[in-house]
Amino acid sequence: THTRGVQRKEGRKEGRCVMRVACMRTCTWGRKAGIQRHERSRPHAKTPETRVARNRRERKNRTRATNEEAGSNEAAEEKKDEEKDGEGTGEEVLAGQVSRWLEGRGLPNKGLGFDHQGVEMLDVKAGDLIPVCLALNAYGFNYLRNQCGYDSEPGGDLVSVYHLVKMDPDMDQNDSFPEEVCIKVFLPREDPRVPSVFWIWKTADFQERETYDMYGIIYEGHPDLKRLLMPENWEGWPLRKDYITPDFYELQDAY
Repeated sequence: THTRGVQRKEGRKEGRCVMRVACMRTCTWGRKAGIQRHERSRPHAKTPETRVARNRRERKNRTRATNEEAGSNEAAEEKKDEEKDGEGTGEEVLAGQVSRWLEGRGLPNKGLGFDHQGVEMLDVKAGDLIPVCLALNAYGFNYLRNQCGYDSEPGGDLVSVYHLVKMDPDMDQNDSFPEEVCIKVFLPREDPRVPSVFWIWKTADFQERETYDMYGIIYEGHPDLKRLLMPENWEGWPLRKDYITPDFYELQDAY
């Protein structure tokens, strides 16, 4: 039908399709005619990309993406190795203003960077906790906002955490947020002992008791260190990650 239609039209070039749009997708002549009409209507239109060129371009893009991914993985591994070896991103990079202030006064500590809220974190040994806290209290961190604990991993260290805030009595509501620092003390699981800060900040009373009740961290020097949430005869520390929940609870004594 297509050939007869072409032959029926006199004065037309041989090979020009008379069915125009109807056969543009099904016959070679129709596609050629469509391309010619498109180029006449849009003189700046780009030449259609051939299959070979398209395959070459896609292969090049895949190769570039693979090389970039491999490079990023190598960079991440190098950064991890540097952090493990203490090179590149060591203590000097992670140490903040409070850490440098303590080091300048001979108080040992290790900078742990900043949390998601931008609060500086410090690693302090249990034996250095009281001198560091006394110095920070004199420096202006006069409020213990929170004291808590957590279990780093099953069989790992227990951590006692202190959030200290600078509270100025002349601070106005329109002022910026007060300065804050977070102290972490990593303790061995077998004998987790750390001095109590109750004698510096009285708000540590019930908070240290709760941490002792849940994790078994002993706060030496606390005036009344006993369980706060669980019964006195309870065995084990419920929030440790290796704690095994008992199958049966004796609640008669609790009531």
